[in-house]
Amino acid sequence: MNRSLAGLAAAVVLAGLGAATARAELVDQVVATVDTEVILLSDIMAELGPEIRDLRVTAESEQAFNQAVDKRIRATVDQAIESKILYREAQLAALDIDDDIIEKQFQELKKLYPSHEEFLKELEASGESMSDLRERLRKQFLARAMAARRMDQLEKEVVISESEVAQYYHDHQEDFSRPERARCRQIFLPLEEGVSPDIVRARMEEVKREVAAGASFAELAEAFSKAAGAEDGGIIGWVVRGETPGQGDLVEALEKAVFATEEGGITDIVQTDFGFHLVKVEKREEAGLASLDEVRKEIEPRLRTQAAGERYKKWIAELRKRSRVRTFI
Repeated sequence: MNRSLAGLAAAVVLAGLGAATARAELVDQVVATVDTEVILLSDIMAELGPEIRDLRVTAESEQAFNQAVDKRIRATVDQAIESKILYREAQLAALDIDDDIIEKQFQELKKLYPSHEEFLKELEASGESMSDLRERLRKQFLARAMAARRMDQLEKEVVISESEVAQYYHDHQEDFSRPERARCRQIFLPLEEGVSPDIVRARMEEVKREVAAGASFAELAEAFSKAAGAEDGGIIGWVVRGETPGQGDLVEALEKAVFATEEGGITDIVQTDFGFHLVKVEKREEAGLASLDEVRKEIEPRLRTQAAGERYKKWIAELRKRSRVRTFI
């Protein structure tokens, strides 16, 4: 795109107080065609209006603004071309979209404008009515639905071999390195206004004695803990040890206590700024590389999505060829 298109985009933003017809004259320029259908710059600006206004405000310089606008218009033109092609495919597949979904997106779009009046002004300036906008949104949703449907079909067709999984694991081992971690449950009693910390600690000492006597930690957590997860036996789940104390998933005092406790053990009572904690370390795992068996379920979906994505690109490229796409920017 040349700089003049960025200038036209800027005019779209700044001419908000002008007449709609004047705005239309500024922006009505064919930027692409799909068979006999045209995509106008005004179509693109109707899509990009709020974003272009934000770029004008945040750009560090006129050059930066022009470059950002150039990039966004190019990307949006490409999206518009693909959307037209996918909309045709959606029609052939007899896809439909619920009106409630369109209305929800319509309302979300309105929220991008400072006021209802600004929203209406922008619509008028772009030459769109509210029904036109709803129809544009409907076509976009149908295009997206078609894209999702095609990707789903392609993913189901992909067959991933064991050798592909093993090769991916070998080539991406940095993705599967695991920090030291522990799976924990906790019982937590908060500090209460007007209640001495000594009293709260004494309550926790009683709980700890029951655990030591053989009571179920999970049942005691359900009965006494005031932390999230209490209803599930005080479950915290897996927590990671930080490279430096306190930089992991737990505050420093708790992290030190947890990772000083053997698997299956119970920490001492730990006081933090929030209250008193008693933690059971159900399982410990040292830092290291996860095994292929452990991460196979992570790798297979990645490979399937990657392969389906490549097939999707080829499918879109073929549709573009058949659709005689031309761009003029």
